[in-house]
Order: sequence, then structure tokens, then C-alpha cells
Amino acid sequence: MPHLAQISGIYNPTRFTNPTGLPTVFASLLLQYAIIGAGFVFFVQLIMAGFSFLTAAGDPAKIQGATKTLTHALIGLIVVITAFFIAQILEVILGLNIV
Repeated sequence: MPHLAQISGIYNPTRFTNPTGLPTVFASLLLQYAIIGAGFVFFVQLIMAGFSFLTAAGDPAKIQGATKTLTHALIGLIVVITAFFIAQILEVILGLNIV
């Protein structure tokens, strides 16, 4: 079996091999899932606010509620995107591999 002599070393597919790298891996995964979740929640809130605008029929209270829903959704999305950019800046400054 001479062709088996050229097999390279065993590759470990897990990212949790280095105990000192565990917090950065956890932060990276948490940030990625938070961005995905925030995008999904923003999309659902956007649909709900649009539906509230359509069904308001000129009622100022319903229009105000829909505007408030849309505003809160935008603020939440901006907070998560800002956290992503802050993590990028910290990655460059501290030399970590967060994202």
C-alpha cells in the first residue's frame, strides 16, 4: 500500500482545541448568531409595522403604534450592527480573532 504513505496529518475540525482561544471563539459565535437573529427579528417587526400601517385606517393611535414598532426595530438593528463594528475595531486594536 504505497499510496497510503502520502496521507497528511489528522485534521481536527473543532475550533475548541486551544483553551485560551475558547472565549474568542464563543464571542465570535455569539456575535454571528446575534446578527442573524437581529436581522430576522427586524424583518418580522418590519412586516408587523407595515401590516399595522395598512390596517390603521387613519386611526392616529394605531399609526403611532406602528411608527413606534418600526422605530424600535431600527434602533435594535443599529445597536447590533454597531456592536459588530465595535468588535471589528477591538479585533484590530487588541489583535484578537473575534469575528
